Amino acid sequence: MKNQLKWLLFPGLNLHARLRNQVMPTFMGQPSNGEKRMLLDAGCGNGMLSYQAYLKGNRVIGVSIKSEVDRNKKLFNEYLRIPEDKLTFRAHNLYDIESLGEQFDEIVCCEVMEHIKGDEQVCRSFFNILKPGGVLHLCCPNAEHPDHVNYPLDPDETGGHVRTGYTYETYKALLEPIGFELSEPVGLGGPIRQTCNKPITRMHGVGGVPLALATFAVLAPWSIFDTHHPKVPYSLYVRATKPSTSN
Repeated sequence: MKNQLKWLLFPGLNLHARLRNQVMPTFMGQPSNGEKRMLLDAGCGNGMLSYQAYLKGNRVIGVSIKSEVDRNKKLFNEYLRIPEDKLTFRAHNLYDIESLGEQFDEIVCCEVMEHIKGDEQVCRSFFNILKPGGVLHLCCPNAEHPDHVNYPLDPDETGGHVRTGYTYETYKALLEPIGFELSEPVGLGGPIRQTCNKPITRMHGVGGVPLALATFAVLAPWSIFDTHHPKVPYSLYVRATKPSTSN
């Protein structure tokens, strides 16, 4: 029953997460002509982007250091009966990601890097485990959004944000010295979506899922009026490619 309810509400009530679940898969690749493609979901959360990548025909490994790994296995592998050789979830630290011993066509890292102090170390490891021509899909909070500018930071890396987020300039400063080639950024989430999302999040903290769901039912429809190209987006997505000539 718990997994049935979770699947009914999937990918959750957060309006920003739902937007990322719609938009980010459009940038992912998929196999053609019988090829086999490997995708890593680095910091997989509830598995929504792992699942989207699987639907496109990729073999997917989702990793996290949190207990969500077990919940994802129960939902996707047990409840939905997706074979683990096509979609698998593992408990693994991103600081040690190269020990997976795999090479990937694509890596998805969504709303994760703002929690990691050693972002350069992790992104360099991503570069190392990507095949030549491989792509890193990176999405993080926009450091210039007012709700992130004043967000309380977690300097000890205990689970909170260690930085307010990234701008396109700080993405470039992080990724280009490693060797990545960056696309233009895509802004996700405008003011109407955030105005609607705040009460949903607040009600979840006050009354749990039932109250949050009631608030979601009232406010979520208004998010369709949100702008597709917000001036100050909530999150910034960038596509970082490892050159095909890299050794």
